[in-house]
Amino acid sequence: MHGFCSLKSVSWGSLILLLCSSAFADVELGQPVGDLTVLDARDKELVVTSSPKRTATALVFLSGRSDAVEDTLETINLLYRKHRRLGVVYVGVCSNGVETADELGKFARNRGLIYTIYRDPKATVAGKLGIATVPSVALIDSAGRLIHRGGLQSQAGLLAFDAAVTDKVTPRGEGASINPSPIAQPGEKREEVDLYGSLSFSSELLFERIPGAAVYHCSTIAEAANGDLLCLWYGGSYESADDQTLFLSRRLPGERTWQTPQVLIRGPEPLPGNGVIFVDGHERVWIVWCRMEDTRPLGRGQGWDNCRLMARLSNDHGQTWSEDTEFLEATLRAVPRNPPVHLANGDLVLPMEAIVDGVAGSIFLIGSEGGAHWRQGGFTPGGSQPAVIQRNDDSLFALMRQAPRLTQIESYDGGENWSEAVPSALRNPDAGISMTRLTNGHVVVVFNDSELHRTPLSIARSLDEGRTWETPLHLESNPGEYSYPCVIQTSDGQIHVTYTYRRYAIKHAEFNENWLEHIERPN
Repeated sequence: MHGFCSLKSVSWGSLILLLCSSAFADVELGQPVGDLTVLDARDKELVVTSSPKRTATALVFLSGRSDAVEDTLETINLLYRKHRRLGVVYVGVCSNGVETADELGKFARNRGLIYTIYRDPKATVAGKLGIATVPSVALIDSAGRLIHRGGLQSQAGLLAFDAAVTDKVTPRGEGASINPSPIAQPGEKREEVDLYGSLSFSSELLFERIPGAAVYHCSTIAEAANGDLLCLWYGGSYESADDQTLFLSRRLPGERTWQTPQVLIRGPEPLPGNGVIFVDGHERVWIVWCRMEDTRPLGRGQGWDNCRLMARLSNDHGQTWSEDTEFLEATLRAVPRNPPVHLANGDLVLPMEAIVDGVAGSIFLIGSEGGAHWRQGGFTPGGSQPAVIQRNDDSLFALMRQAPRLTQIESYDGGENWSEAVPSALRNPDAGISMTRLTNGHVVVVFNDSELHRTPLSIARSLDEGRTWETPLHLESNPGEYSYPCVIQTSDGQIHVTYTYRRYAIKHAEFNENWLEHIERPN
């Protein structure tokens, strides 16, 4: 290993501090360090000694109140992961008298450190080793000798430390330097920030069996104004059977189980197909559903191209309902799939699969004044069963069901007109999708990440309003059908997804955004 100290990367003020501290250090480079005493989390003395079992011991001088530490911590952590495999043990040291063991422990956990920070409240260890600023490091070899000392607030300092461990000098430019923090001036206590947080994830079947029905499909979910979760789907002996039924189940706030499914509409007269449940701008709960009007009996999966839109309203969070009435023009042939997006101007845009003038595609219905009045908006033949969000510039972005890739379109006039559909980067086996924008602006889409099969069922996140997507995570990946999702974010920030589970049941999954982002905790 090299026996040198890298000082060329620090500012002049810091250089003077380091030169002075080194000049008055008790231990010079190449000399034995001896025992170093620090305090653990219980304020008990701990003697840090060298060991032949270690390649080296790196004393990393840190402070949870230092901008310089904050700005270089990620790079220091990366070096630690490299050096740990070479047998180097890191020991964090905080050499001021104001940061408590509790404060330092929270800082280490919240920043994902996987080495302990010990206290040196009188700066005894720092003074002995000639350390005056943070972040800095003192490297001690297995024989107990000081072989490197230097700041870590610049690329040059980090490279010098790495070279002292690996015995390999990497020639690079000095890079930007960050002003180090004097040990004697730790600054004010910071607001606690947890970079990793905690994961939340749970899932369950809404039911195991419903008397009089065999298969279930096409769920949607909404949060009522009182906090109840409402889930709507259809089921029956088979898809398009005479006994096809719209079911509704409720989950109360604070509960983990769903109430027994309630029959809303049972065929054959009328024969219900897809439905969508949502809350408008006046806290009314809507169910817009399609009445299948082809001559019965229908073959399995038939009748979807001749459906009339119907609607019912509830003013008591879905406890009681109005009579069903036709929704918009009787000539419109459409099938609902996804809930509407609430626009910044108070309008709602409800996406539909539709047939217009004999052409199949997607239509967008516009509810002005929070859903008080509805009219037809734009139509596109470029895909079906759209899901739509609003971007920061007030434009609309929609993804549509299409194989082998979802297609995407945009609108710059609130859904009245749409761009020509183009393929997206997301795969699709011609199956239903769902998308929503989170309160922080991130977007999530749930879809079958396959060109052929309705498994896996995956969720992907976009940080740029649907322009690019992160690597999808799988909600389901076993054989079988996991399809037709609906995704929402509730008022508590949780993300909820309901979907068809092998046609045996409807499944619900609930998680926070951390589950999408933090794949593995540092350990």
